[in-house]
Amino acid sequence: MKIVLSIFILIFSLQSLTKADQIKEFEIEGMSIGDSLNKFFNEKDINKAFDESYDDRVYVTKTFNKIKLQNYEAIQVTFKAKDKNRIIVSIVGVIGFPNNISSCKKQMSSIDKELISVFPDAIRKDWGKYDHNMKNMGHYFPITYDFKGGSGAMVSCHDWSEETGIADNLKVSIFEGVYANYIKGKN
Repeated sequence: MKIVLSIFILIFSLQSLTKADQIKEFEIEGMSIGDSLNKFFNEKDINKAFDESYDDRVYVTKTFNKIKLQNYEAIQVTFKAKDKNRIIVSIVGVIGFPNNISSCKKQMSSIDKELISVFPDAIRKDWGKYDHNMKNMGHYFPITYDFKGGSGAMVSCHDWSEETGIADNLKVSIFEGVYANYIKGKN
């Protein structure tokens, strides 16, 4: 696990050399906001991916976890439901930290330092500890980076309660402004 985390930090360090001024310049697993999901996955793979969309189906969120990834164990990609080109509006990279939230928080701190250098003009906020929306599901520790125009990024550790059956995890997220407003309306 230490080797994987070291590689992850190294790759993040290489990305920081480009100093992404806009969210569209930042990549997760080679994908950026504004790219077409169709460029990365075929129809069969997209249909097989786990669907985590809201019931209103304005946006479609697909989780890909049974594929080979360089830096993450899973990725979640979101696009508008009626968009045949499937232009990406949000990407989330996920790394599991089963029953090890302290290691997750250490890794989050390292990533936070990299994101500060990658996004020097973003407004950064460490939110501390937050409870998940549903009662007794656990809590999470988000750090957000907001950009002009409403787009943003977030790194967070999720400490799930045992009852959920979800392993504790770290997420690195990027999202465009319109989608960010949509999500705010859902929470």
